[in-house]
Amino acid sequence: KTRGLKELSKENRQMLESYQHLFYLLQTNPKYLAKLLFTMPQNNCTKFMETVVLTIYNYGTNTREECLLLRLFRNALREEIQRKVDKVQDISTGSPTVIKIVVGYYRGSQGNQNSLKSLLGPLIEQVMEDKDLNMNIHPLEVYQAWINATEAETGEPSKLPRDVTPEQALEHKEVTDEIENTIKKLVTIIESFQEKIISSIDQMPYGIRYIAMCLRKDLKEKFPESPDEEIMKAVGNLLYYRYMNPVITAPDSFEIVDLAAGSNLNNVQRRNLGSIAKILQHAASIKVFDSDAKYLESLNSFIKTAYIKFMEFFATASNIEEIEDHFNMDEFSDVTMLNKPMIFISPKEIASTHQLLLDHQKEVTEGEGEEDPINEVLATLGPVPENDQLLSGSDSTTEFGLLLTNKWELNMSDESNIQALFSKTKYLIVDMLKIQKGETFTAILHTQANLQQQELYRAIHSRRVAAENEKTSEDEKNSKTALFDPNDTTIEKLKEHIIKNLHILEQHKLVTPTDDYQEILTSIARDICNQRKYRQRRKQDLKKMAATVERMNKKKKYYGEAVTYYQEYVKACVNNLSKTKKSSKGDKRQTAKYSAQKLYEKGVLVEIEKVPVSSFKAVTIEFSTTDQMGVFEVSGKLSGMNIDKINVDFENLLQLQYEGVSTMKFEDSGVVVNVNLLIFLLNKKFYGVE
Repeated sequence: KTRGLKELSKENRQMLESYQHLFYLLQTNPKYLAKLLFTMPQNNCTKFMETVVLTIYNYGTNTREECLLLRLFRNALREEIQRKVDKVQDISTGSPTVIKIVVGYYRGSQGNQNSLKSLLGPLIEQVMEDKDLNMNIHPLEVYQAWINATEAETGEPSKLPRDVTPEQALEHKEVTDEIENTIKKLVTIIESFQEKIISSIDQMPYGIRYIAMCLRKDLKEKFPESPDEEIMKAVGNLLYYRYMNPVITAPDSFEIVDLAAGSNLNNVQRRNLGSIAKILQHAASIKVFDSDAKYLESLNSFIKTAYIKFMEFFATASNIEEIEDHFNMDEFSDVTMLNKPMIFISPKEIASTHQLLLDHQKEVTEGEGEEDPINEVLATLGPVPENDQLLSGSDSTTEFGLLLTNKWELNMSDESNIQALFSKTKYLIVDMLKIQKGETFTAILHTQANLQQQELYRAIHSRRVAAENEKTSEDEKNSKTALFDPNDTTIEKLKEHIIKNLHILEQHKLVTPTDDYQEILTSIARDICNQRKYRQRRKQDLKKMAATVERMNKKKKYYGEAVTYYQEYVKACVNNLSKTKKSSKGDKRQTAKYSAQKLYEKGVLVEIEKVPVSSFKAVTIEFSTTDQMGVFEVSGKLSGMNIDKINVDFENLLQLQYEGVSTMKFEDSGVVVNVNLLIFLLNKKFYGVE
């Protein structure tokens, strides 16, 4: 539930209006929050950034707020580099707060998440769907897998030792051949990943590329003696390692791939993706394999080639237009807004921000002088009020709509805000030129409109009045900064308004009548040219919203399928439980009885603690089926004495085999068995599988 200012008591209204001024200042002047972030206790910095700060910018949900949020990121990054970075390598080896927040924001927001999904999703899905793909290149794991496969295939215990070093494992041709074949496959897949990343540079969010450019410039400014290559490695650490690498290693965590209800990435899929991400990171940071990993030295030539490609990519990605050009916004853009910005914030967040500003007021306003606007606002507000003063009848976490206003917005009636006057006059001129045409601008200004033109203007004016009455609040209707003036009821009054404004602009040397006011006409032409950018941005916003709706529908469908899946699973479990209870006591069970000596010779039995091999002939081990599907009862006798019974789940055995576990111990019995050969035995005796 949200509440607006109109629901507040009269006594508290003045205080809330001061908060409107405060948060407008914080939103539009990034220097305050940028300094606050690195003067406040650092253990609270990340949480404050992720909650309150992003709330102040409405999580960058529209063009204006995304632009302002980027300005904050830019200023905060500069502050952090100046205060906390002692060498270029700190960016890669440390955990810079701003970079962490920037990456989380651009990887987590829906529109930007879609760009990563379209960029990496198809390749990741290909890797996941390849059931035969196994990117295991560790010598010991390859060696153990080779032995397990041999035992499972032959049903005979391997004569090779299990406990070996990586060097000993690599002495076997089967192991080295498997590793070399895997490396070839790995290189082919990694090349496709790198090519896709490099060729899709335009799909990357503008914001992450802009921060990469700021990082490059700020590091060069602070460390002018550092080689460009070292600085570019830091840029690469941001663009690849922090932004893309986690998406490759854990795509399910970032919703990059669509998984069926109840399913997860298995260990092989995770290992495959982890191997790809690891080699890509080695390439991005030119980290080659040395003598400690000789079996991977064949990758070094590929890593060096891929590194050169990555450096070119990082240089291109970190070279992009400035914020003002991209968003087509400047310090006067807010003057031309018809609707004031609004944020949704809780009293608790307001109070915590207010208290932090009071605690660090000196540091936040350092170098700004006593007349800094934020000092004036904080003086007006005084100490932090109680929660019930902020919002009567609600708890501290209840959000309400806070309309942001500029306390220092100069009154247009005295024409002192000359830049705002220039912007408003352009709109008035465009209205006039829609109605009348002529050889020169001055001629149009002094040519009387005919009856048809006057009627046309009145119709336009009436529609504008109706639209204003419908869409804006009382405060905005009365605002003297509004672009539309309801008093311009006729085209002649409109012209009088334009002429009056042009005289003021002429006094400030912004226009010249001798060249037919070419300065303001050129500015109008430039605005018209930029309309294409506005249309493109609107299309992008609509596309982003449509993609978000589509993802929400997919997620709704996914959770619906998940509910159905778990309902069916629970139903099946209940049915199995019922069948178990109904089974009669007279049911016959299948059994298989062996001497421990026989199982030892087959390699199924590895050892029995405290029982020497010479006594295995006196031990009998029996495997029996149970009422529970896939669960076997194992019992034993030693010289006629019963040994405690235990249950073995066949599914658990298969899981151990899948994970490469070679031996297991039966609970507290001291019996150790070979997993692969036990599976082979049970398959043969109870399932008829040879």
